[in-house]
Amino acid sequence: MTFWDAGEFITAAWTFGIPHPPGTPLYVALGHVWVLMLGPLLGVARAMNLLSAVATAGAAGVTAWLFAREADGDTDDMRGGMRDGLWYGVAAALSAGVMASAWSNATETEVYAIALLHGAILLACGAKAGDATPERAWRWTLATAYAILLAPAVHLSVLVVAPAAIVLAARERDGRWQLGRATALLGVLVVAAGIGRVSGWLVVVGVAIAALSAFTKERRATLPRLGATIGVGLVAASALLILLVRARHDPALNQGNPSSLAALTDVVARRQYDVAGLWPRRAPAWLQLANVAQYADWQAALGWGDGVFTSPLRVAATLVFALLGVVGARALRRDARRLGDAILVLLACGTLGVAVYLNLRAGASLGWGVLPDAMPHEARERDYFFVYGFWAWGCLAGCGAVALARARRWPAPVGLLVVLLPLAGNWQVMNRRREPERDAARRVAHALLESSPRGAVLFLAGDNDSYPLWYAQEVEGVRRDVSPVTLPLLSAQWYTAEVARRTGLRWPENEKVPGTSWRHEQQASLIARAARERGRPVAASPMLTSTERALLGSAWSLAGVVYRAGAPAGAGATLAAVDRGATLRWIQSLPEHPESVNAVDGAPRTMLALLRCPRLASLEMLPSSQRDSLEVRCNFR
Repeated sequence: MTFWDAGEFITAAWTFGIPHPPGTPLYVALGHVWVLMLGPLLGVARAMNLLSAVATAGAAGVTAWLFAREADGDTDDMRGGMRDGLWYGVAAALSAGVMASAWSNATETEVYAIALLHGAILLACGAKAGDATPERAWRWTLATAYAILLAPAVHLSVLVVAPAAIVLAARERDGRWQLGRATALLGVLVVAAGIGRVSGWLVVVGVAIAALSAFTKERRATLPRLGATIGVGLVAASALLILLVRARHDPALNQGNPSSLAALTDVVARRQYDVAGLWPRRAPAWLQLANVAQYADWQAALGWGDGVFTSPLRVAATLVFALLGVVGARALRRDARRLGDAILVLLACGTLGVAVYLNLRAGASLGWGVLPDAMPHEARERDYFFVYGFWAWGCLAGCGAVALARARRWPAPVGLLVVLLPLAGNWQVMNRRREPERDAARRVAHALLESSPRGAVLFLAGDNDSYPLWYAQEVEGVRRDVSPVTLPLLSAQWYTAEVARRTGLRWPENEKVPGTSWRHEQQASLIARAARERGRPVAASPMLTSTERALLGSAWSLAGVVYRAGAPAGAGATLAAVDRGATLRWIQSLPEHPESVNAVDGAPRTMLALLRCPRLASLEMLPSSQRDSLEVRCNFR
């Protein structure tokens, strides 16, 4: 289990629950069936990781089939032509699969591997629609529409692939365009975006665009089929109702509690979050483009730099792959024009298009010292959002290597050697089987739970201390007597209701608490008070700041790796103490592991550092600089 969303998704699959909005119901349903079959054999976490690996391998297989099929060997040109499509397909798929972002998604429990497979299937349906007989072309067009409309139930990012699929579906191999087919699928794409954003006007606009296909020269064939397309759309959209049905059973993980149609629309539209529009830009446009370039620099040789910081060797590897991509694009557009155009569309949509649409804040590691200090940054690196663009780039680079081999009259398999570059450049940082990455999240979760008093209400700071703990409790059954409360989620009405439902605590939700400025602070203070009134201990993750702890209680002491409140808020000492008897054993039990080798994600290093907070028990034995650093890291004061 890794940090960030993995623990939550594993828990959702095991409990058939509902993860954070938009809920990804088909991914969870698939994961639930998968872990029921393989969990008893492999373990739940390993089984879910395997699902990501299998999905990425499936996406690579479909990609290889697509390239080999389009490059069908009609030409005998030995100067880079498509005579041997098989090798182009294999090289494209392997090169795409070892790009850093795709590889990273393939080895942890995340929705993006399944979304990648979904996107590959969407491209395959589009390709079949583009060169089948008229009747079969209609069936494959309907399949393409269905795959597009299914995206909101899997992950909305799949729509990034839709324009490329439309190019494949609407353009026949002889270069002719089927305008009616293109218009219908474009309308379907807009409808799917409207469903995913719960935007009625987008749905209406999409239906209107699809209806325009009835006025093209293919109208006799198109008009009767609009009804069938609408029916397919309704079937695909109905997959979102999985959320409604499961929420009414109140599974252990029930984020957003979409048990009514109104709550369902809130979850699907992600109204819990501050979803950015296209304008105003949340960071300067040049910085958003610089983020894309930064993530692109990680793809071919991430391990050859110093984490997020590049190096001449890594830049050289990136430029080699970029040049191979240019060669591959030229070869494809010369010898498999339709596929070449589609992959270039995917490259543009998956990089620049995503940057424009998502309107992200400045990257987690970019813009410091340039932007004002108060300007917010993303909480983590977001390279995974651009995985479709990087997948397209890998495909083009693989084709470029085979094209160069052919141009020099070498055997086509020589082009497969291109894969050695990202294998060598990414292997070390993508290996999750070594310590500390392998077990870090689980160790943190167990430490937090085992340090908590019996029956404690344990306040947590966010994803990286909450999700692994949910996994430990629901999947492994560890310390289920502890009631976790994630502080930032208390801003949401559904979550405060869930805490009351699960813990049995009651408190006056609208009571104003002195010293609080935000709803989550007020609710946390009231919940802590209700817990003490019921005789339940109040504990806090060391990730919470001392200011946040002060709202929950006073006379805090560090016992193990959690803080325990000794008195109500304002009734005791404001400075924390250390329970030496409860912490010294942690100093002896902590294994020594090398520093994290994950190049861009600092979560393992940050979270594992919290396990060393018990060393505060021997403060007087530490040099001043180490003591100060430890107090800051553990939010001691």
